[in-house]
Formats: sequence, C-alpha cells, structure tokens
Amino acid sequence: MISYPLMKRLGMTAGGLVPFFKCVIVYFVVVRELAPSLTVAAGKCAPVLCLMLFALLHPPPPHVRDQGWYASCVATGLALSMVGDALLVWPECFEAGMGAFALAHLAYLAGLGFRPLALHLAVACHCATAAFLLLLELPGRLAWLVPLYAALLASTAWRGAARGGRAALGALLFLASDGLLAYGMFGGPMRHNQLWVMSTYYMAQMALALSVLDPTPED
Repeated sequence: MISYPLMKRLGMTAGGLVPFFKCVIVYFVVVRELAPSLTVAAGKCAPVLCLMLFALLHPPPPHVRDQGWYASCVATGLALSMVGDALLVWPECFEAGMGAFALAHLAYLAGLGFRPLALHLAVACHCATAAFLLLLELPGRLAWLVPLYAALLASTAWRGAARGGRAALGALLFLASDGLLAYGMFGGPMRHNQLWVMSTYYMAQMALALSVLDPTPED
C-alpha cells in the first residue's frame, strides 16, 4: 500500500509539471509553425523555464543525500538551454545557439560528475556519436564545430548513463534529439523532423529536471 507521504510527494511532483505540459501544448499547437520572432522564442523557451523552476524549487525526498549542487547544475544547464533555444529560432544564429548548448552540457557534466567512471559507456557513447557524424555533410567551419559539440553531447550521454535513473533517460534522449536535428540539417530530408526533434528534446529536459529527485549514486 502506498504511504501518505509518498502519495503527497507524487502529487507535488505531478503538480509541479503541469505548467511545463501546458507550455509544451501551446508550443506545438500555436507557436511551432510561426515565422521566427521574439514570440516564437518565448514560446519555445517557456517549457524549459518551467523545468528550471521545478529543479530549483522541488526539494529531493528525505532519503536522498544532499542534491543542492546537482540541482544547481541542472538548473544552470536548463537556463543555458533556454538561451540556445531562443538563438536557434533564427537560422543565422545556429553557431551561437550551439555554443549556448555546449555551455549547457558543461553545466550538466559538472553536476553529473565522473564517478562511477564506467569507461565502457564512454566508449559506446563516443564511438556511436563518431560513427553518426560520418553520415553528415558539414559545411565550412561547422566541419569542426559540430564534432566538438558532439563530443560534449556524447560525454553528457556517457555521464548520464553512468549515473542511471532519469539522468540516463534525459541524457540519452538529448543525444537522440540532437542527432535528429543534425541529420535533418546535414544528412538528408526527414518527415516531421521538427516534431521529432522537439518532442525528444522536451522529454530529455524533463527527465533531467526530474533527476534532481533521484537518489545520489554510490561511488
């Protein structure tokens, strides 16, 4: 039988995500097909803003060791992701947006840490990412900027997978989302690409935000 404190915490968690889901619906129904504008940028960033506030305002369960540093790093990653989201509304700001997301991944990596090391996961994530890059035709300086960003992305996937729980789900979904985005831009046409990219992206960020409630992994 589920205890009352657990039911209360589950209710608080679900309630804390209601603004996020409302903003996601508004983005997909109203904002997604509009021409680039500040309104589109705001609508695109709103779900991630809700997740940032969730990560900052929802304390972990009593049995979880101090998650203050981890929650702060996740919130910082979400804040930097919002900058990237806004910049990517305008195609000419792609490199700047990618730079903002690179900083977001550094924040996530700071929170995820490097224990346990799990080198087999590092090899898997980085080799899979390197193999995927071979499918892309990257123009100009993106030929080296994208691989640099991809290395950070693969590192986040590695560290999330090593941590486990919702951090693993979020980091791997982030890898999938950016892979879909990159293939749609530099690989070949994909039907409903933006729908798939943003769906997996919002799920990734939600899982990372929820991971602040997960137990801290043992060293």
